[in-house]
Amino acid sequence: MTLLIARHGQTDWNLAGRWQSSSDIPLNAQGRKQAARLAALLKEGGFAPGRLISSPLSRAWETAQILGKKMDCAVETESVLTELDLGNFEGQLESELRARDPVGYDAWRDSCCLTAAPGGETIHDVVARVGRFVEELDDHSGDILMVGHQGVNMAIKAKLSNCFTRECLKSFRQANDQIDLWQLSPAKLLRQIKAKDD
Repeated sequence: MTLLIARHGQTDWNLAGRWQSSSDIPLNAQGRKQAARLAALLKEGGFAPGRLISSPLSRAWETAQILGKKMDCAVETESVLTELDLGNFEGQLESELRARDPVGYDAWRDSCCLTAAPGGETIHDVVARVGRFVEELDDHSGDILMVGHQGVNMAIKAKLSNCFTRECLKSFRQANDQIDLWQLSPAKLLRQIKAKDD
């Protein structure tokens, strides 16, 4: 089987450089276009996932709905796919955080969430949350399409590959219009699908 790991489409907070994790920010018009483009690319590529699993947050769920409609696949929600908690950074502009504490902020940013934002989660915290979900993915029921978020998707890829270095975590980052295709046994990235801008 192939695990297709998608990140939700763009939101206004993404566009503004404002950190979002637990805040339920919807897709913007561009995010909906990105999801529709990805749906078309998956359909053209002949993908027919047996399951489509989404974070319950609306930006992921709506992305999943757009993908599922094109691929005739119902969306399941899974609470462990909720985004990594950014604590006190939630809702704040990245530019303002850096202006207040450039050294501390850049050190946190460079850690790829191996260090928690104040009051937030680390990648290891998220791995503990998603570990059982990842371990129970059925390798015999066909492809699985999963729609999550930047941090939680990074944690899933780190768990799959057992690689938690900053270099690995940086390579696991995704754009809002990107799906990473992973083989599970043995775990490895097969390729990426990225929608092109108009």
